[in-house]
Amino acid sequence: HSSDYAVITCQTAYLKAYYPVEYMTALLTVERNNTDKVGLLIAEAHRQGIPVLPPDVNHSGIDFTIEDNVEGPGERSRDGGTGSAIRFGLAVIKNVGQSAVEFILAAREQGGPFKDIDDFCQRVDLRQVNRRALECLIKTGALNAFGTRAQLLDAIDLMISDSQKFHSGIQQANFFDMPAFAATSIQSNLPQVPEAPQKEILAWEKELVGTYVSEHPLARMWLDIEKAITVLTGQIDET
Repeated sequence: HSSDYAVITCQTAYLKAYYPVEYMTALLTVERNNTDKVGLLIAEAHRQGIPVLPPDVNHSGIDFTIEDNVEGPGERSRDGGTGSAIRFGLAVIKNVGQSAVEFILAAREQGGPFKDIDDFCQRVDLRQVNRRALECLIKTGALNAFGTRAQLLDAIDLMISDSQKFHSGIQQANFFDMPAFAATSIQSNLPQVPEAPQKEILAWEKELVGTYVSEHPLARMWLDIEKAITVLTGQIDET
């Protein structure tokens, strides 16, 4: 029994040393439903210099995935590219079920990346992605390419309504051979509201994915205090 565990320890140590991005991505995927564990593993990835990218409806999969040729301080790719990073999966976000994510990914696979919020609402039937899931996607920044979180949260009722009318119109048009409903542009009519406070955004991220995605609350102070730090609490053992 002990020998078997020793073999596994050596194997995993080898993988962590020589394939750190793949190893950490696999660990994060295994623990995706445990937000406490996800937070600890993200911190370990950062310690190894591996960038962890936020969830994004145009780039994320269901689970954590690897993105190659990423600009930044990430691990050098074995093929000579710029580097590799770990991308958050959409199903990692609390209250966003796998079936909702599959609808989004199917639409993206069929028509390519979403161009704007109108394109997203017309290609993804938001009747299949409930309001709570959509709200959590917005709060974690998965739709940041289309507007600020505050703008999208303010427009969420319009997004759901227009998507419902559009897809109902398509079904009726197919049945009666009539033109489909033409939705009004949400993108050009997004409310001009100030973005949510950074403290609130970080609280959303911590609650929904178990860690801070956009930045750590202490990140801005780090340059001032890092030279005064002799040891981190995580490095202190029982002795």
